[in-house]
Amino acid sequence: MEAELRELGRELDVPPAASVTEAVRQRLDGPAVRRPHPAPRGTGILRRWRPAWRAALIVVAVLAVLLAATPQGRAVVTQVLRFAGIELQQEPGPAPSPRSSAVLPGERRMSLAEARQHVSFPILVPAALGRPSEVVVSDGGRVASLIYQGTPYGQVRMDEFAGHLDPVFFQKFLHFGDVTQVRVNGLKGLWIKGPHELVYVTRDGAPAFASARLTTGNTLIWGNRQVALRLEGNLTKAEALAIAGSAR
Repeated sequence: MEAELRELGRELDVPPAASVTEAVRQRLDGPAVRRPHPAPRGTGILRRWRPAWRAALIVVAVLAVLLAATPQGRAVVTQVLRFAGIELQQEPGPAPSPRSSAVLPGERRMSLAEARQHVSFPILVPAALGRPSEVVVSDGGRVASLIYQGTPYGQVRMDEFAGHLDPVFFQKFLHFGDVTQVRVNGLKGLWIKGPHELVYVTRDGAPAFASARLTTGNTLIWGNRQVALRLEGNLTKAEALAIAGSAR
């Protein structure tokens, strides 16, 4: 794309701006003439720069075409949506790690009571699922994950983290057509249909590629001012909303 833009620049024909010095000299040397009414301020400047503006618009138009026509360009114009600490991108994600080896940084298994002492946000437990089979705290207390085994929906996972928009905790790579808006306890949520690539983002904003994995089933994202939540499993939208609505 860079080479093509340079080549385009060599082909553009932009007329040089008129010499102001020469115009003033001709005015001084010529006969006195009646001074016309002054044009609106800026009119002369716009007229003098019109060819340059036309050339700039051509460059912008061609740049847009190049962005859409090249893989690098498509990456630049990729749609990005941030919601509840999760960044959704409409593009292919990194190659997932084998499910057994995909882990978040510094994972530590502990009891629910211990986990509540290691995080700075309240850990919500859905009454519809009861006490989790496992509780995992990751990245020095940045994320708490409740894992449920043997439920009617198979394995269900609920990740919880501080409830604010920045920084980003997870990146999801999906098709935006699979995302719909829902309401959870009167608050906005997102329902994502189908598996997609999921990557954890560390404190310094770098993706932890060892965590990259393909999710299971569908995902519900919601939260409040204190905590954001991500529920994942082989759940229908109605089942996920019922579980989310029972989280206390």
